[in-house]
Amino acid sequence: MISRRPRTVGAVTLTDVQARRLWNWTLSRQGLHPRRRLTSAAQISHAALGLHAARLPSPFATVLARAEDPEVALSLFSRSPGLITLRCMRRTLHLLPVDLAAAAHRATVHYRLRDATRRAYNAGVPDHVLTQIRAQLPELLADGPLPHRRIEDALAPTSPAAVRAAVKIAWESGTLTYLNASGCWNAERRMFGLTSQLHPGLDLDPDPRSATRMLLRAYFDRYGPATLGDATWWSALSQTAVLDALDDPETALLEVATPWSPSPAYMAADRYDQFNAADPDTYTTGLQMLAHEDVALKAYAETRTRYLADLAPRQAFNQIGEALPTVLLDGEVCGTWSWEPASRTVVATLLPGQATTTIRQVTAATEGHTEALRAGWRPPALPAARPDPRQLALAL
Repeated sequence: MISRRPRTVGAVTLTDVQARRLWNWTLSRQGLHPRRRLTSAAQISHAALGLHAARLPSPFATVLARAEDPEVALSLFSRSPGLITLRCMRRTLHLLPVDLAAAAHRATVHYRLRDATRRAYNAGVPDHVLTQIRAQLPELLADGPLPHRRIEDALAPTSPAAVRAAVKIAWESGTLTYLNASGCWNAERRMFGLTSQLHPGLDLDPDPRSATRMLLRAYFDRYGPATLGDATWWSALSQTAVLDALDDPETALLEVATPWSPSPAYMAADRYDQFNAADPDTYTTGLQMLAHEDVALKAYAETRTRYLADLAPRQAFNQIGEALPTVLLDGEVCGTWSWEPASRTVVATLLPGQATTTIRQVTAATEGHTEALRAGWRPPALPAARPDPRQLALAL
């Protein structure tokens, strides 16, 4: 058991009122405030340290919650400049700004590559076959991204299982980049391209220690005060790695005692000063409709009472631990919402005892949310006929 703590420059104890204000101020900085919305998907991703993308609607709804204009969310379908999709923290898909992508990739690549290599081994794919396929990918993708099935067909008669394993390893290692080219939030058209073409100049192989330090510095900057338990859960890094990363001469940390957990929490000292000097308007955030697996909720494990209060976790998380689409009122969960595919309508379910004014606010918010989600929704397309692999191989 590790007993050491990060080096700090001071300590503060928050009252319940101060803690609630600090949590709302943190949300305000991410655009979760009715008068402090952000203006681009890249800006939102940077402020939130990525957009959770394990579920297709999540990035779109995450941007909607923080954007000044719903049109900002539609920009996600046009290969938004400055964003890249990576499987990184907790092996989960995130849309990250390019300037943070290298840190997130390098800090987490060891456990992702280990898992991908083990899957290939368990599938019986020999190392020399993986090496051969990976050597073919740059030439195959030289003219641009291809759907994963076309990659499989072009590399026939190599088994699809072997090609998938090789593509997975190439993606996890950073050689390939994933794209969803569906043009809507309710479908996926999975494509892979060369990272060197799609993001020229992006170096995904920085010094591992520096990358981990940068990632954890960004996490505590965006989401502090957070505990070591929060940080290890969010990143899936060991507590030793987190502590080593926080041993950073460029960061002055404050130890913060909060009502959310008996464990000490940490945040950048200059951020705490900014909070104390902030406009009191940012100490409340009003009504917000967060996405499934919204990053603001997934950033924490040990201190989730900051938004759950007295609620049982199952009222905001499903049985496999995913954050539900929630309704927040001044930073606390007051209900959930869902998308009804048949009517293409947002339906909110509030917890008992909500004020009449809150119910009216939620009714208006669901109407606006319905309209915005419909703008990014497309009717399901009929599956296309799979081309003859022999013809495809000749064409490529």
